[in-house]
Amino acid sequence: MSKIINVDIKQFSYNQKTILENISFSVDKGEFIVITGLSGCGKTSLLRLLNGLIPTLYEGNMTGEINILDRSISDYKAGEIAKYVGNVFQNPNDQFFSKDVENEVALIGENMGMERCMLHTQVENAIKETGIEDLKTKNVRELSGGQKQKVAIASTLVFDGEIILLDEPSANLDYKSTNELGRILEHLKACGKTIIIVEHRLSYLLPLVDRLILLKDGKIEGIFLSKDLTYEMEYKNELRTFNNNNLKAIMKAPDDNQLVKIEEVYVSNKGYSLPETVNFNLNRGECMALIGDNGIGKTTLAKQLTGLIPLRKGYTSYGKTVKDRLSNVAISLQNCSNMFFCETVEKELIPKDKLKDGQYLEEVKRYLIKMDLWDKRMLNPHDLSGGEKQRLAVILALIKESKLVILDEPTAGLDYRRMKLVAEVISEKIINTPVILITHDIELIFKVCNTAYMLSKSGNRKIVIRGNEDKILGFFKKDDIKYRIN
Repeated sequence: MSKIINVDIKQFSYNQKTILENISFSVDKGEFIVITGLSGCGKTSLLRLLNGLIPTLYEGNMTGEINILDRSISDYKAGEIAKYVGNVFQNPNDQFFSKDVENEVALIGENMGMERCMLHTQVENAIKETGIEDLKTKNVRELSGGQKQKVAIASTLVFDGEIILLDEPSANLDYKSTNELGRILEHLKACGKTIIIVEHRLSYLLPLVDRLILLKDGKIEGIFLSKDLTYEMEYKNELRTFNNNNLKAIMKAPDDNQLVKIEEVYVSNKGYSLPETVNFNLNRGECMALIGDNGIGKTTLAKQLTGLIPLRKGYTSYGKTVKDRLSNVAISLQNCSNMFFCETVEKELIPKDKLKDGQYLEEVKRYLIKMDLWDKRMLNPHDLSGGEKQRLAVILALIKESKLVILDEPTAGLDYRRMKLVAEVISEKIINTPVILITHDIELIFKVCNTAYMLSKSGNRKIVIRGNEDKILGFFKKDDIKYRIN
């Protein structure tokens, strides 16, 4: 096989700080390469060097050489490399400029002057290859996360380039959409595409990967063949699991001290309703996973329980009114940027009435250190990375005095180390306050949850997780109706 990419980076630096050093590898035509490592190790910077976004859009100084298709990347004209290298970003919204799906897929061809008849054919082929024929006329901003990623991938196929680069494409996807993404990548690999993907979540990629490049502190820690991706290698390098089926729940059952009771809550909002009402109790020491398909009503239920939207029907033991529920529940929203209003992280966490509360200030300091945000405390929350924003939102929810905490997708896109930090602070919180965890992160569920409430249009059910791992996995996979309801 011929080498389609050759990388020999002596050093890459930004603002006099070394980001990458001694990065050397080559990629064969048709290879499937995964680049992984803890957050901040340089993965995204490496990808931006490969696709030419550095220095075109992002600043930095590189010594060394990168060759794509036997040409130095510096020899490509501005925008030219897009003919040969397709890009899929972590957040597809960052690369969308058209209103509807068909025009978005066609945009790159239009920008590069592709002949109209050929463009029409290529767009039709790209849409068919990714299975999004039914989305052609849809507004791209109204699509689900999984659908948006399919559109982004389709746009990379218009020029039928040989190389596709993806930056954490599963970060905001649910379990089903992640597996659908895996099937699309499998098809593209079978078509001979060369694929390089930066990713934390690895289990869906295991059947596809030819080699895994592990970065650590800006350097290559190792390059591993698929046969070398063992549990020992995963554990040693603090990587996300290679195989969800090997996971086991570790949390013991909660005690019998009931703290929260939810009865006959009718999940409904904007014309949607879940057929069966929601009923469950939460005890001291309990973290309950709230799981179900995208769109089933998990976030709607969370907002009803919190008081952000009214209850049409039902009872919550901690508050009869919207005001009571808002006062007694702390929530971390999935789109956590909407939670931040102050100019620094520190001010976000310390309201004026707590400025002289020594015990509260010590608790804030403990959380910031624990969640690896102490050095970021004087930054504007909106200048934090996505993962840092999520951890700040979790702190805001956990530090509030409340009778119930609800966390909505707190670990999307987090590496194993930061996911573990989130799990640890949740474990501390449930000693006195129960937590509802809305998540598709199976590793997090098995690490910190002791019960799960499964929402389904065919019925709702609560089970203990430990000893029922196969039922949780089966519910996510939807392999068997018995996992959803007796």
